[in-house]
Amino acid sequence: MQREHLSEGSEENEKIKVKIIEFWRHLYGKYKGKDEKDLTQEDKKILSSVSRLAVCLPKIDAEAYEWLMLSATYVHENFNSSFFIKNLDGLKDKGDSSETAKYIGEIYLMMLEKGTPDHDKKNIRSIVEFLYRLDAADYASKICNIYGSRGAEFLRDIYEKHAGRI
Repeated sequence: MQREHLSEGSEENEKIKVKIIEFWRHLYGKYKGKDEKDLTQEDKKILSSVSRLAVCLPKIDAEAYEWLMLSATYVHENFNSSFFIKNLDGLKDKGDSSETAKYIGEIYLMMLEKGTPDHDKKNIRSIVEFLYRLDAADYASKICNIYGSRGAEFLRDIYEKHAGRI
């Protein structure tokens, strides 16, 4: 809950972020490769809640992608999907843009396998626009189609604007 405080660029905050990243790395090591049937409800809540730590990531790289993919499956378990989406939206402008777009597209689609978060549509729309801009239209279109097929039409205008360019 200290995410606003941690955004200040002090030396102390950077040390805290390093510790948080190390904790997340350790947690990922504990859970990677486990089948969903082997996880308790508490494990799923932990994996959901750890997604909030994405605010400490400087960018999405290959390692962070794996962590986020694991959490994406469970963000609905403990009502963390809105934080997760907000953090993905915040990470979209960090690191290599085309690589980040691919990562975010895959992570978002993984999240949609378990639910259809639609709170804070502003962040969702921002992510979809980003994906279309960065030649990750296949991910953006899949996201739009999934929402549309589930009765959520708030991405229709974005989809229609870009559908002719695909």
